[in-house]
Amino acid sequence: MDIPIQLDKQTGVPLYVQMEQQIQVLIHRGVLKAGDLMPTARALAVALEINSNTVARVYRDLQQAGLLVLKRGIGTFVAEGAMTQPLKPANLSALEERITELVHLSRRSAITRAELLQLVEARWKEVPDVAG
Repeated sequence: MDIPIQLDKQTGVPLYVQMEQQIQVLIHRGVLKAGDLMPTARALAVALEINSNTVARVYRDLQQAGLLVLKRGIGTFVAEGAMTQPLKPANLSALEERITELVHLSRRSAITRAELLQLVEARWKEVPDVAG
């Protein structure tokens, strides 16, 4: 399975963080569905031109988060309970619009991508989870 992951080695964001976040988004979008077989760590590392230990770390972190499950001798799969309801297209569209606005504002304000990501990460930690 080809997974649409794009890593940017020029940002200050570690590759494993970029990769982990992108896999989470792919699950939320429904691109990766419960039961889908993930590529082997080695195959994905070769495709992304990164160290296989990086992919193994991401897989391990996502297993601990309950998003992936390892079946020894078979492979790594998207967990059954990972995302029972993918993000609704209308919600995704609204989110993407707001992100675009945020990127435009950041560029007008001369905020770098790395700075913006740091701001978002800080805010993410500050704002409490809201069910719904």
